Parts: sequence; structure tokens; C-alpha cells
Amino acid sequence: MFPKKGPAVYEKGQAEKAGTVLHGHPQKKRDWRAPFVSLKNRNFRLYIIGSLIATTALQMMQLAQNYLVYQLTGQATAIGYVSAALGASLFFFSLTGGIAADRMSKRNLLISGQIGIGIMALWIGVMVHTGLIEVWHIIVGGIITGIIAGFTMPARQSYVPDLVGDKNLLNAFALNAGVMNVTRIAGPALAGILIAAIGIAPLYYAKFIGYSIFAVFLLMIPVLGKSKVKTSRSMLGDALAGLRYLRRDRTVLELLLIGVFPVILAMPYVNFLPVFQEEVFHVGTAELGLMMSVVGIGAVVGAMFIASISNYRYKGRILITMGITFSVSLVLFSVIAGTGNFPLSLVMLAITGAAGTAYMSLNQALVLVLTPPEMRGRVTGLFMTTFGLQPLGSLPIGMLSDAYGAPVTIGAFGALTLVIFLYVFLFRPRMRQIRDDRSQNNLDRITNVDKPGG
Repeated sequence: MFPKKGPAVYEKGQAEKAGTVLHGHPQKKRDWRAPFVSLKNRNFRLYIIGSLIATTALQMMQLAQNYLVYQLTGQATAIGYVSAALGASLFFFSLTGGIAADRMSKRNLLISGQIGIGIMALWIGVMVHTGLIEVWHIIVGGIITGIIAGFTMPARQSYVPDLVGDKNLLNAFALNAGVMNVTRIAGPALAGILIAAIGIAPLYYAKFIGYSIFAVFLLMIPVLGKSKVKTSRSMLGDALAGLRYLRRDRTVLELLLIGVFPVILAMPYVNFLPVFQEEVFHVGTAELGLMMSVVGIGAVVGAMFIASISNYRYKGRILITMGITFSVSLVLFSVIAGTGNFPLSLVMLAITGAAGTAYMSLNQALVLVLTPPEMRGRVTGLFMTTFGLQPLGSLPIGMLSDAYGAPVTIGAFGALTLVIFLYVFLFRPRMRQIRDDRSQNNLDRITNVDKPGG
């Protein structure tokens, strides 16, 4: 079934000499247009424009929803419960969605998902508009949305290689992250103004419209990404095959694991910015939108940085450096916020957004580059399952924020994340030795030798 030695297992001393090598193309002279090379692809342009519209609406709705929950309850714990509803569904259904992505048309899965999630936003918007909304409605909506997202998010992530190919995958992933994070600038800034001007319900309606537009853009893309591999295995058999692959490929497994910890311990900080707004800075919704926007500005910078380093050799070093930077900046934000210094806190939020997005974009791209195409849906499903674990951080963060304050709690979780990254840097050399030699010989060593089957 599987060889004794997978693509990421080395003889003694070989890792130190070679590291994990990514495939690539001959070195080219630097060009200012290099970060945008993936946009030459028509299908990717349609995908990214539609995704930009939908994600802008999502960011507007997300800020409005966190604000609404806090206004309804006055408790940070309630935000954690809402996050848990979505996350639990993602956790239980992402692997199934990954299997579906390897078996079915990714485009058609995505279209169905956009329509389903849009309808859920429309329902919540009507409940808010009529004044009937209660927190349990939002929780139920989160559960259903999480189920749909669990089925579609693996397809969404693994669809990008089908659109652009492996050659431009790192660039496309980083560019996609950069464009999506533009929405973290525009979306919250608009939301903060619109909440005060027209209320919360229209932002849910905007999500319904945005997701519908994305579905139309996807319809304009030819059907791509349907697995050419016919299998008689059950879904359980496919899931086990994916787990066996990870057991053999230690590099991909470790990349997945070091992607889990920030998601659980640190990334939930964004959900609790309304708590900082109300209890720490004592400012209005416009300032809350500004806080979210500066995170987005930083995220765009971080994503464009990753998009511009396609030819840089030592990608493992960049990965760990960005993880450490993210953790340190989150701790500093918490400390500065505790002093009430709003402008300097915004600066630290921007740095946190930049480093966090750079880290997650590079981590996800490396996972896909090192994973065989026939396994990408399942591996992505496992990766997305980790996002369902976010409530493991959101719930205690919410409870501890109510008890000890948001600055202390977020700072403590950021410090714990920093400890983990320092451990990886010092004691897991496999990660920092991932590199791109831009050599066809190295391509054969990594992508064609003993590749596990799908």
C-alpha cells in the first residue's frame, strides 16, 4: 500500500543538507508585476472577483453580528458560543467536504454552498429586521452555515490549484489572501458607518446578495477540478487513505499541526475586538470598524509580501519568522491596549494582521504544493477541520475575558502561541528547512518519488 519511506522522510543527516524542497521554475529577473502573475488567468480572475464581492459582504456582516450579540447579551462569552456553533459544524463536516471535493466538481460544490449560506444570511436578516432576533437564532444559523461551509471550504481551497496550476500556486494563494483581506479594510469600515446609519439587518441582506453574485461568477467558469481518479472505496475508506498519507508524509503533517495552534489560541482575537471597543477603549462603532480595517490593511501587506517571494529559497524560515512575529505583536497589542493607548494599539493590530496573514497564507500554500493532486481535497478537509477547533480557544477566551478582562486574556493566549513557535524553531528543524531550490532534479525527489496513491 504505502512505501516504507514517503516523500518527506529523510536519511540521517539528509534533512540538514537538503531540507524539504519545493518544485519550481528557473530563476527569473524580478518584475514589479510578479505578485500579480496569477491574474493573467481568466478563470482565476472570475473566481477572485466573485470571492472579493462575497467576502466584503461577509466581513460587514461578521462585524455587525459580533456587535449584535454583544449588544443583546453584554457578555463576551456569548460571542464565544456563536463562534462555537459555526466552528463545531466546520469540525465535523470539513473532512466529509474534503472527500467530496476529491470526488465531485469543485465548482458545483462551491455554487451550491454560496446559495445555501446566502439564504441563511437572508433569514437572519429578516429576523433582525422584524425585531424577533434572539441569540439562539444566531447560534442555529451558525450551525447550519458551518455545515454548508464544512462541505464547501475544502473545495474552495483545493480549487485554486485547478485554476492556476502548481507553478503559480504560491502566488495565487497569497494574492487571493491579499485581495480577500482588502475586504477586511473596506468591509468593517463600511459596517461601522452603516450600523449607525441604517442598522444591522441590511448587512445580512448584503451578504445574501454578495454570495449570490459569487455563485453567478462561478457559473461563468468551465467545470474544472472533478477527480479523474475513479474509486470504489467508501467515504470512510477515502478518509482513512488521507490519514495514512499524512502518517507517511511527516512534513505535510507537521505543517498541518503548526497551522492548528494559532487558529485555536490566537486567531480568535478578532472576534473579541467589540469587547476592546466597549470595555477597554470606550469608543463607538466607527472606531470598531477602524480596528477591523487596520487588521485588514496589515493583512494585505502580509499577503502581498508572500506573493512577492515566489523565488525566495528558504520559505520554511519565513514561515516560522512570521509565526513568531504574529505572536509577539498580539502580545504587544494586548499590553498597549491595557494602557488605553488607542492609536498605538491600531499600529500593533496592523502588524498582527500582516504577520498572521503571511503565516497562514504560506502555511496553506506549502501544504497544497507538497500534497499530491489526488489527495488535496482530503488534506484540505483536514486543514479546514482545524478551523472548527477555533471554539476551543474562543470559549475560554470569552469566559476569561469576562473574568479578567480582554487585554490580559488575549495577551496570555498570544504568549502561549509564541512559546509554541519558539519550540518549533528550536526543536523541529524540518519546518525551517523547507526550501525551494528551483531545480527539476529536486522536483523529482519530492513530487514523484514514492508518492502515495489516492
